[in-house]
Amino acid sequence: MLSLNLLKNAIDSIKPLPPVKVSYLMQSGEEEIAFNHKEELRAASIIKLFILAAAYCKTERGHLDLSKQVYISPSDAAGGAGIISCLSEKQTYTYQQLLELMIIVSDNTATNALIDYIGWENLHVFIQQIGCKHTVLERKLMDEEAKKLGLENKTSCLDVMHLLHLFTEPNHILSQHSREQILTILGNQQLNSKLTAFSSYDPNIQTCHKTGELNEAEHDAAIFQTADRLFKAVVLTDRWTNNGQGQQFHLAAGARIYQYLKN
Repeated sequence: MLSLNLLKNAIDSIKPLPPVKVSYLMQSGEEEIAFNHKEELRAASIIKLFILAAAYCKTERGHLDLSKQVYISPSDAAGGAGIISCLSEKQTYTYQQLLELMIIVSDNTATNALIDYIGWENLHVFIQQIGCKHTVLERKLMDEEAKKLGLENKTSCLDVMHLLHLFTEPNHILSQHSREQILTILGNQQLNSKLTAFSSYDPNIQTCHKTGELNEAEHDAAIFQTADRLFKAVVLTDRWTNNGQGQQFHLAAGARIYQYLKN
């Protein structure tokens, strides 16, 4: 088994220079490696992990019914990532299906419908309740008017890693049943071109993750399970001149993570 410090050296060797912002936090058992892991960056679609966790937490306590149906028409479409905005007619979904679409294909329309259902205040309280000090949800996805007002969703590697712990370890926020459902959804992720690009095609490694991207920003938060270890990685990046460069960095980092897991 390679040392986690060797992985850190490998990641740092490909880390871009400023003005690109890079932060990461990776953990295996009691070991961890980190760089700027408390820095707040634009969350992009990584914020959807907090919505996912809040939905299951509220459902467990009887505050939400994920089997409830909702109609979404073309006029409700948020644009950007996802498939709902591409459909031509009004569609009916359960909120459970919207959760799945929000994660598996990063659907923004589904996300905004879930924000309305869960409620802004409930989401803010949940984020505070679980102890995430660097995460804020200030606007819906693809809300250009809110962006013009300076409203932005933000998070840090530390906060996202805390969520990954809630998804994998026994805790008082999420039951085992909810954790299993969450990991199943994350394991069905269709966007696998970043940290999991190599590992997701290896039958000996189970990957569960969520990506995020905005203009100049590229993120990924992943859980890797092998026969003998549970490895978690959060990489948040911003200020790329071209997003393709950010994707290449994540791909290169994913290759080094894969090498670490295979040794």
